[in-house]
Amino acid sequence: MTEEPLDRCRRLAAHHLWGFLSALRRSGVGPAPPKQADFLRAIAGSAPRDITALYWYARITLLDSVADLATFDQVFDDWFRRGDTEAVISPPPGDESDVQAPQGGDDGELPPQDAAQGDGVEASALTTTGRRAFGRSDSRQRDLMRSLQAEWPARLPTIPSRRRRPARFGRRLDMRLVWRQARRNGGEILQLRWTARPPRIRRLLLLVDVSGSLKQHTPELLRLAHTAIHGAPTRTEVFTFGTRLTRVTAALSCAQADRALDAVSHEVLDADGGTAIGAALEQFLSNPRFLALARGALVIVLSDGLERGDPTAMVRSTERLSRLAHRLIWWSPLACSPTYRPITRGMADQLRSLDHLGGVRDLETGLAEIRSIPAVVTGPRRAAARRRPDPARTGTRT
Repeated sequence: MTEEPLDRCRRLAAHHLWGFLSALRRSGVGPAPPKQADFLRAIAGSAPRDITALYWYARITLLDSVADLATFDQVFDDWFRRGDTEAVISPPPGDESDVQAPQGGDDGELPPQDAAQGDGVEASALTTTGRRAFGRSDSRQRDLMRSLQAEWPARLPTIPSRRRRPARFGRRLDMRLVWRQARRNGGEILQLRWTARPPRIRRLLLLVDVSGSLKQHTPELLRLAHTAIHGAPTRTEVFTFGTRLTRVTAALSCAQADRALDAVSHEVLDADGGTAIGAALEQFLSNPRFLALARGALVIVLSDGLERGDPTAMVRSTERLSRLAHRLIWWSPLACSPTYRPITRGMADQLRSLDHLGGVRDLETGLAEIRSIPAVVTGPRRAAARRRPDPARTGTRT
């Protein structure tokens, strides 16, 4: 039985695509399996009309770092721009997808709407479902984690507890204890007893971005969250978000950090995938149980803020989160650079809702930012915009 031309075309295309992915792995680019699945899923859902469209499919879904761009372009040229592969990649007549593929310009570049500065072009909207291993902790990381665990309770803000305790001094008498002692002394009050409300640590809420744009920082950020849970164990909650929201407090409760991160890898299925910050924050705020965790808490978001598409949902959710929280702090790996400016539309618009915008990319920078928390807590609300230039005024915002 002879093979149909259409089936042969599809078989050759699949073989060629798998060969391209194998060549990327051999060259050192090595996209993760979830990213390879995204690439193939994107082609199956909306077949590219030409090599330029295929290039952008591959670059957006497979490339992790700009440093690998030259190698990626070389491998792509070797596999798709030399020889007649157009007939293999293009969809057969009469089998076009209803979903339109992204179209490039005459020069092979993305349209201005997608490539303009401030649009979060490094973020992806594609969803992945897979497990990622976060590696083992070395001796330096373990030493830093012990320091972090000791720093958290000393730097977090406090609030008077609701229950009163006996105290040597205070503003309210412990009448029950005074009366019992007076009965033992024939009705004479020989000593006054007081009660006070001792301070307790405010609730700490961590929202950790695990999307593909933070791939190299995700293990360190999760280790930082692990130290927070064990520094203030009864008052800390941790969530991760990429394209979905996941509560990982229970998984990180294991005392051994590597076992905790291994448990997180089983819970978090969208690691190294797309970015949907606004949708994740809206999901958090729409759940009454989660909403109660943010009310009056110190909320820290660890994300680069590169939202894909319209950032309105992210800005609106951040503003509401700021009203609920005692303080709202945003830690971004990008802010570790002294030349960083929040010029993307999302970060520029939500800067006025933040109490502090700091730079955290690993445990060392996290330790420095934790030590600055008392200054943020005692300072004015929504002061992040005052400490950084407003992109709208400097003319750099797009």
